[in-house]
Amino acid sequence: MLWFKLQELVDKETFEEYGSGAWMFFNSKALVALDNLRDFFRTSITVNNWHTGGRFQFRGYRPQDCKVGAKLSQHRLGNAFDCDIKGYTAEEARQKILQNQNNPLLEKIMRLEGKVGWLHFDLKPVNNRIHVFK
Repeated sequence: MLWFKLQELVDKETFEEYGSGAWMFFNSKALVALDNLRDFFRTSITVNNWHTGGRFQFRGYRPQDCKVGAKLSQHRLGNAFDCDIKGYTAEEARQKILQNQNNPLLEKIMRLEGKVGWLHFDLKPVNNRIHVFK
């Protein structure tokens, strides 16, 4: 099931320039991982909210010229998301994912960013099941 609208996953400029064509910027496995994460937590997840007047617009796909984040970020490959999960702190969400990492709904998640106030996950290949970085 597709839980997310495109506006929730791309910045305003990308959406205005490409419209529905902006889906091409995503790794389809990352989109499945995000939907599966929503199914796993069984609650709403916020990525971007610029389209409803919120302040977030670079927590999904980031264009190559984006000044936010690292130059080689997985976000620029359509391979990462920063999320807020309703009812969970970022640390609670990370711990729940790590404790349930063998759940089929979480199988595509390879890395989590630790010690930040949001849940970052991506699909960058790693040697161990889920690697927590930073």
